[in-house]
Amino acid sequence: MYRLVYISTPKPDIARAELASILRAGRKNNIKNGITGLLIQDRRRFLQYLEGEVSQVEETFARISNDRRHSAIILLKTGYIGRRQFPKWEMASKYVDADASLLSAVKDLVTNCDRDVASELMSFAEARDRAA
Repeated sequence: MYRLVYISTPKPDIARAELASILRAGRKNNIKNGITGLLIQDRRRFLQYLEGEVSQVEETFARISNDRRHSAIILLKTGYIGRRQFPKWEMASKYVDADASLLSAVKDLVTNCDRDVASELMSFAEARDRAA
């Protein structure tokens, strides 16, 4: 199973309704492409974890990278894992208020993940919290 983790910045004037639209479209595409994962969002950052077949995940990331609603896309991690971490979620999601902790949101969503994957995602969130 291949996974890819990135963080990006949404356009400054993005409305919450547009964030919901992004999530709906992502879920629809992920079902079609056999991708599962999670998306944590606030008005300053997207943290997304994608898992599935290499070609499908890479194509999805390429599409996201070309989306003008994102900027400052930073690829945090790619590679193979032993199993799906989010097998029942075409895209688990949590919206976090801009002043709330991203780490708290990630902790809630990674309870069934392998320890190393959960630790990585929490470390990424913690780094974002420190930078905010």
